[in-house]
Amino acid sequence: MSRRALLVGAGAAALVAAGTVPWPAGATGAPDPAALRARIRASAAQPYTGFAEASGRLGLPDLPQLGQAIALFTGTTRIRVFHAGPQRWRVDELTAAGERDIYHLDGVESSWDFGSQRLTRIVGTTSVRLPRAADLLPPDLARRILAAAPDDPVEALPDRRVAGRAAAGIRVTPADPDTTVAHVDVWADATSGLPLRVEITGRADPGRPVLTSELTSVDLTAPADDVLVPTVPPGATAAEVPAADLAGALRVLGPSAPPGELAGRGRLPRFPDLPGIGVYGTGLGGFVLVPVTGRIAAQAVDGAAAAGGVPVTVPTGRAVAVSTPLLSVVIRAGGRRGALLVGTVSPAVLARAVTELAGAAR
Repeated sequence: MSRRALLVGAGAAALVAAGTVPWPAGATGAPDPAALRARIRASAAQPYTGFAEASGRLGLPDLPQLGQAIALFTGTTRIRVFHAGPQRWRVDELTAAGERDIYHLDGVESSWDFGSQRLTRIVGTTSVRLPRAADLLPPDLARRILAAAPDDPVEALPDRRVAGRAAAGIRVTPADPDTTVAHVDVWADATSGLPLRVEITGRADPGRPVLTSELTSVDLTAPADDVLVPTVPPGATAAEVPAADLAGALRVLGPSAPPGELAGRGRLPRFPDLPGIGVYGTGLGGFVLVPVTGRIAAQAVDGAAAAGGVPVTVPTGRAVAVSTPLLSVVIRAGGRRGALLVGTVSPAVLARAVTELAGAAR
């Protein structure tokens, strides 16, 4: 995977609680929207098995070697899931050529690639990683979004049937006027609160969702223990690799500390182990700053400009903006170092941020 692929994947990922919440006393049917939101956020302990499909049309920039990460957001992904709990699960991405599986067993992750017949144990953890099929499952996607926007307005949606189950719906409408997200719709199992379908709609095209994920079949029982344990079939190979370290992969030596504020948004205390990376803004209207080498930045600027990117005037260096139905991207090149800014905010916000960043670098 190229360093540019890691950059875009990191941006997408930066934008990646057990227990129960009872229904209000005396309630019949689904709870009110706020109660349903709380129950969804607390549904991680609910065991289930099933199949899901996620379809995206985010229109991410066509950067070289983006590979599997970009396919998750620009096509249809078929997923099989075995979920016993937050620390015991398995997710298989099903492809025409076979499958790619991730096992998470009590803090240890392993991956199985059918094509290479290789089982890989992943040693250690990292704050930022490339997106994967597990991130698109409705339960994980819904909980991540609702956790990021705990105070945004929520309203009830008409009930519907999903995977043969009665599902209660809520719509989250971001309060931030600069976000590219129009609204997020979630339907959850009326009994357990497990999210069954998620639709994310962008402001650029409010008529249809940009990303949809749905469980097409589901069984709310725990999977058998043996399907959660990775094995090495006869003729296959096994290996251990360290978790991908974004800072090492970028090879940005001694990056400057990210500013405390950009475009009027304060920096959040995220990724202290990854120097130079900054996350700005709260809720569904935030963006991430990732330092890059000057060579990578120059190549990315040239590629984005050739693909129709819009030039951004900055005090020093060159910058180009690329807009998609949900994500905005700005790349700046100048000297030995550059920067990537990506987020669910309007291009104007990122243009202001990169101008401030370039001005501070003079």
